[in-house]
Amino acid sequence: MILRKPDFYSQFKCTASRCSDTCCVGWEIDIDETTQRTYRKAEGPFGDKLRESIEDGHFKLLPHDRCPFLDKENLCEIYRNLGENYLCDICREHPRFVEVYGDIMEQGLGLCCEEATRLLLEGEGPLVFTSEECDEPEDELSKDDIEIRNEVLYVREQIFSVLADSTTPFKERLYTAFGYIDENPFAPLDSVRELYELLAKTVSFGPAWDSALVRIKARIDAASADSTPIEDQGYFTETESSRLLAYLVYRHFAKCLFEGHADGKRNFAVFFWNVVRFFTRELGGKIGAVKILSRQLEYCEENMELVEQALDR
Repeated sequence: MILRKPDFYSQFKCTASRCSDTCCVGWEIDIDETTQRTYRKAEGPFGDKLRESIEDGHFKLLPHDRCPFLDKENLCEIYRNLGENYLCDICREHPRFVEVYGDIMEQGLGLCCEEATRLLLEGEGPLVFTSEECDEPEDELSKDDIEIRNEVLYVREQIFSVLADSTTPFKERLYTAFGYIDENPFAPLDSVRELYELLAKTVSFGPAWDSALVRIKARIDAASADSTPIEDQGYFTETESSRLLAYLVYRHFAKCLFEGHADGKRNFAVFFWNVVRFFTRELGGKIGAVKILSRQLEYCEENMELVEQALDR
């Protein structure tokens, strides 16, 4: 099995209470069966609290959707009292993700995590990936499926190569990789209003997103009233943009092997990039914009399907 990772993967370490956000608020936290069996055997008052806080295979959230084991310092009481080995799978692995394509395994870090986003954007030069052998079991693919996989990964590698070529003007790289041209800055959609309308159709993850969407609409309405164009707010450098685009292609494009919508998955990278660069302030700053949009879209299958179908042109 070949294991691939982005260049910043090994640098990641949870910043815990130093994070301006927390992944222990606003999510339903499912507990895998192995961990549930461990919790059933935990002793003492803390063991009682563990069992009392579980309902239908997940933790019963407190007001404001806080995990019942998130303390006042935004640290995990389970980790503090019992150690890392007692964390359920999702808490131990988040924000990591894994995709397997036959004898190729790919790992990455979800951009809903601000530290993962920081590492991606602050990396020097183009995004690169490491490869190594690992002992994980392979997924069986037919000979035909392997050929298709190789074709898809070849196309993806070409996109990576184009985006990484700093000797070519960035506009040319965007055109070669995505067919993107300045005459329509909101491509693959036709206007900023269409961009907003697609975002508005997605299922909201909560008040933070709802407020951001209101700010985006207000800016679009004001620009329309004044007949002024919506412009790139200038927060993202070309290096940051190329790394973000490449990473979004890395995470999503190859899934067309199983899900289809190849064009939609490729165009998703440009759509995401357009949203965060045109509405950086409305979405809470550079890292905040990537983080909130990732959480809104990439962590909801329904939203991803909606957006990818709309962009599958």
